[in-house]
Amino acid sequence: MDKINFVELATYCANRYRESHNTTNDSYAGTLYVAIMEDNKVLCSKTPHILRNAKRCILVHQRDQLAVTNYYLWYFVEYIDDNGCVSNGNLGDGFSMGVSPWGGFANQIMSLDFNNSHLFWCKSPFENHMAKIWGLYIRLKEIKSPKEIELAAELFLKDEKILELENKIEDFTFANQLLKQERDQYKELLDEIKASFSKE
Repeated sequence: MDKINFVELATYCANRYRESHNTTNDSYAGTLYVAIMEDNKVLCSKTPHILRNAKRCILVHQRDQLAVTNYYLWYFVEYIDDNGCVSNGNLGDGFSMGVSPWGGFANQIMSLDFNNSHLFWCKSPFENHMAKIWGLYIRLKEIKSPKEIELAAELFLKDEKILELENKIEDFTFANQLLKQERDQYKELLDEIKASFSKE
């Protein structure tokens, strides 16, 4: 079988999406090209060149659409497998990816789903989360039991929350150290001022 030309295929998909959203109130805004390499390493770019050596890829199309009185960003996910088959975010075996508004048009959330159940979700910029989403999918697709898939995803989310809290603690500790240094500098300056007044 010939090697799939993902650059050409992804460009075709992006152009098709652009053409279908070409009105005053609905205009194409760009595509995030996500290359998934042979070793499942994930690379992201705003241009399709990144797909040259990809094994498969994900396209996240973006458009501006008028909703009531304001324009909002909307997204559409396409997945291209290693055979060049294009699907609307369907990863196979019950897994899928998509973007939808949660609690308002301005709050677009990308999610990894299994049998229509959300396993992981994130806010934009989506390129910051694609490696994490794909890594989770690769781990979960090896699990056969739906219940075990849900439990593994739950553990992953809890680990993510713990990491987030640890980072916040580190940031707080660092900020606290800076404040202490600043306080000590002001104290030294005040002591110097007091000392100079006492000499007079």
